[in-house]
Amino acid sequence: MTLGDYLKQQRTEQTLSQAELAEKMGVEQSYLSKLEAERSLPSAEILTAWLTALELELDDVLAHLDRAYLHAKLARIPSIDAWLRQQKVQSLVRERIRLYAAVLCIAVAVPMFYLGYTKLLFDESIYEYESPGVVLPGEPQDIFALAPQLQNGSLSERHQAHVDILKRRDPKIRLLQDYRGAQFSQAIPEAPNDGFTRTYYLEKTHQRARWPNTLLQALGLFIGTAGAVLLMALLRKPKR
Repeated sequence: MTLGDYLKQQRTEQTLSQAELAEKMGVEQSYLSKLEAERSLPSAEILTAWLTALELELDDVLAHLDRAYLHAKLARIPSIDAWLRQQKVQSLVRERIRLYAAVLCIAVAVPMFYLGYTKLLFDESIYEYESPGVVLPGEPQDIFALAPQLQNGSLSERHQAHVDILKRRDPKIRLLQDYRGAQFSQAIPEAPNDGFTRTYYLEKTHQRARWPNTLLQALGLFIGTAGAVLLMALLRKPKR
């Protein structure tokens, strides 16, 4: 569609005759006929009068016309040439923004995927600690492990002491996400005083999948793919 065709269509939709529109523009009807048939190109002043008479904006009109046609036929009109230059600048700015966005996506996606894959941010280790029983006030924290070496007296006395320790055994297991060393002691809140404790020993280390790591990997993969696709599209885009 040409400029003349489009503005003629707008005149028709506004139910204006050529004579009426020509009068509003301040030109001869024959000249307006040439403009609509594009046998003559308007000057910047005539184009402004034409658009004003139809109550149209230049941006809205040119947006409906093919860009190649504008460059080939109408670029000699200063206002249209300025519009084309402005559109080119805006296009370059948008392209630069898309390029930065693509690079940013890739830059964010790589460490995001790496953190999820290596579990550096959200450790998946579960530490299993076991306490053999309650340590009484004044006893060594590792009384259950050292009991055989701490006993004195006859064989029967040592045997009885060993049996007593076995009777006191009350194993308790705790699964923790934070590592507390090979062993740690903890007071028993429900005990009558602070002298009653439990000593927990590290028995095993388990691995348990955590959804934040899976989410980081999925987001990293998605964002990285989107950035790569956008970057490839920009690189393949023909230069104008």
